Amino acid sequence: MDPVGQSASLINMTAVMIANGLGAGLMLLLLLSKRSNGKMVSLDSKLFNGMCWLCMALCLLETVSFWLDEEAFFGARQLNILTNSTLFAMNAVFAYSFSVYVDYKLFEDFDRLRRYYLVGAVPAAIVCLLCVVNLFTEVFFWVTEDNVYYRAPLVVITYLVTYCYLSYGAILVFRYRHKTNKYMFLPVMLFLAPVFICSMIQLCFYGIALIWVSVAFGLTSLYISLQNERVFLDTLTNLYNRSYLLHYMDYLVRRTHKGNRVLGVMLDVNDFKYINDTYGHLAGDTVLRTVGKILQTVTAGRGVVVRYGGDEFVILMENADDKTRQRLRSEIYSWLERLNASGELPCRISLSMGMAEFDMADVDKFIHDMDQKMYEDKRAFYQQEGNDRRCRRRERDEGEIMESCEAGMKEC
Repeated sequence: MDPVGQSASLINMTAVMIANGLGAGLMLLLLLSKRSNGKMVSLDSKLFNGMCWLCMALCLLETVSFWLDEEAFFGARQLNILTNSTLFAMNAVFAYSFSVYVDYKLFEDFDRLRRYYLVGAVPAAIVCLLCVVNLFTEVFFWVTEDNVYYRAPLVVITYLVTYCYLSYGAILVFRYRHKTNKYMFLPVMLFLAPVFICSMIQLCFYGIALIWVSVAFGLTSLYISLQNERVFLDTLTNLYNRSYLLHYMDYLVRRTHKGNRVLGVMLDVNDFKYINDTYGHLAGDTVLRTVGKILQTVTAGRGVVVRYGGDEFVILMENADDKTRQRLRSEIYSWLERLNASGELPCRISLSMGMAEFDMADVDKFIHDMDQKMYEDKRAFYQQEGNDRRCRRRERDEGEIMESCEAGMKEC
């Protein structure tokens, strides 16, 4: 059988140790940094932690596997087989963990993970099982009696499984990028590109240590980007916060072409203080999260939703014409009607809304215009609400008078 690749007789161990040592060092620093930030309790944090540990272990194991090749001490051949079998198995586990991490980061749904990823683990489990078989007979590689490592043609299976998991994670992010935050989309792509390129190089030219140092750099980039993301995210609603709004408007001023209309919408939950005072702050938090999800759904892929502060939200949409404005208003009201009819919340909710166009000249004026128009809408709401309450009070009083008259007539 012709080997895929060649023996490691020309391996530059110094280069291997530098590359994988750098990768392992990056992962160690990352793990120490995460530990100093407190205990990891969320599933995505635990998965990211696990990937860092795996990457560090794989950097070290790959270095050991290169060093063992052609060594002649007692047990070197058996140790070489065990090390390489472990490498292939852990490689599949890492790729599977990445796909689970991306999915949970997007959907935060345990039921979805149980539904899809128990079956999704089958390819990785098969690779791990074949790695165990490889301890006794040739599957992905073989080691000659004089301890020279060769890859077998079936090694391509391990690469295909790995690429499938990584590609699935990339497809998820691309397809559902409107559900996640922009900071996640870019680092995931930057993470995958060097991994694909370096793994293909290492597949074609055995003895080059590129894969795991590229993974280490990718994980570091992802971690830094996620830390930056937290600065711009509201922890309650998982929407962008006010800091991001100012950052994004500055971006629009610098990058938006002339003639591009940017629509701004400021929204406020009516009677929110009454909701908090009557139903409690937990119910108020639920209302804010629900409104945030509605606004994200309505603007999916077309705009940016921000929790401006308290019970106020802001939507920014580029290339927004008059039809877009009408459709946006109509869709928001339609979602609120369906929500109120469903009885999911303990109270009915409504929003006041103010729209303004960003002229790229004065950010403060833009926010002031949205705010003013929103309060005009709010005053109209409370005026109508007051009229309705007066009507209900008058009807109640008239009903009491009629009941009193009927009772008097009966007594007569």
